[in-house]
Amino acid sequence: GNIATAFLGFVFTWFVARALSVSDFGVFSAVNNLALMIVPILDLGVSSALINFIAGIRQDEEKKAKEYIKAGLIIRSLFFLIVSLFLIIFGRFISNRLLASEDVSLVYWAVVILIGLSLSSFVSSVLQAYKRFFSSMIIDVSYSFFRVVFVILFVFVGLTLSKSLLAFALTGLVTVLFTYFVLGFDFLKTKPKKDIYLDLVKFSGWLGVNRILSSISGRADIQMLAALAGATVTGYYSVASRLAFFIAVLAASFAAVISPRLASMGDKEKEKRFILKSVLALLAISFGVIFWVVIAKPFVLFLFGTKYLESVKVFQALALSMIPFLFTAPSVSAIIYAMKKPKIIGVFSIFQTVAILVLNYLLIPKFGAFGPTITFSV
Repeated sequence: GNIATAFLGFVFTWFVARALSVSDFGVFSAVNNLALMIVPILDLGVSSALINFIAGIRQDEEKKAKEYIKAGLIIRSLFFLIVSLFLIIFGRFISNRLLASEDVSLVYWAVVILIGLSLSSFVSSVLQAYKRFFSSMIIDVSYSFFRVVFVILFVFVGLTLSKSLLAFALTGLVTVLFTYFVLGFDFLKTKPKKDIYLDLVKFSGWLGVNRILSSISGRADIQMLAALAGATVTGYYSVASRLAFFIAVLAASFAAVISPRLASMGDKEKEKRFILKSVLALLAISFGVIFWVVIAKPFVLFLFGTKYLESVKVFQALALSMIPFLFTAPSVSAIIYAMKKPKIIGVFSIFQTVAILVLNYLLIPKFGAFGPTITFSV
């Protein structure tokens, strides 16, 4: 499901990258990246908390599960309002410093795009907590599919930067409809008590720190490139980053499946064997990444054309640097759901964020698009 989602996301990016200039595509990528960076911040670790609590609830406690869902949605909605207000107030500053443009409307587009992205990720995590992976796939794939449909419609009338962003934003309406059919809105009728909110907040505390910092560190590359190297360099890097995103999707998909298993297993010996099998399974994916690096040049040129030739070596370096990242999926899931020590992940993310921001700041002016790749490797 996530591979299909990533593929459709790639198709969307392909249409936009081919239609826009490298510079405009760099600006589009910066807006897109800003929205994607904020989504995990809105979550604050609540999605992981929902998996922890809902996965262990008995069938006769369905009402309690729905209370957790509503409480989680209320927490996310509250932070969405706070973050959106912040973006609107400081829109001009954000546009100049982070989006490589003086057009303040780009920030407003980011806020609108956030609505659909946030709802889609929330519903998907709820369905994963229920181990309803097929339904989770329907939500994710429908979001990506209709985003492609809208962008293709705009291609026929001339795809511009604003129309590319509109295609992204319109998909949020479709997400609301699919949420109704797949999850339903019955959970909105519940009235969660104070202890439900406290359960979510307590469990997600350090995970929230991790989500916020990991979101910043994981997507600081494009935002810092836009600020320090300009829109064109950001455009070259964004193509490489979009391709390398497939690798991140594989890791996230792997973690999404093993997390509820570890949360509900409750036997340390079984958990150890399960983690070992998970690590071995990732070896096959690593060999696939290496093969992709070998055929990268004809692959990129065929898809995006010669104007993105400079993206080839960036992608090769970025893909190789992500192989160690794949192997964090079992360990992170084990620390959170088997050991029940999310604080460890939260503390490490502080170091990670500081290291990435400092290294990017030092390396981007020297190495341009290769700067974030070197940072990620380190």
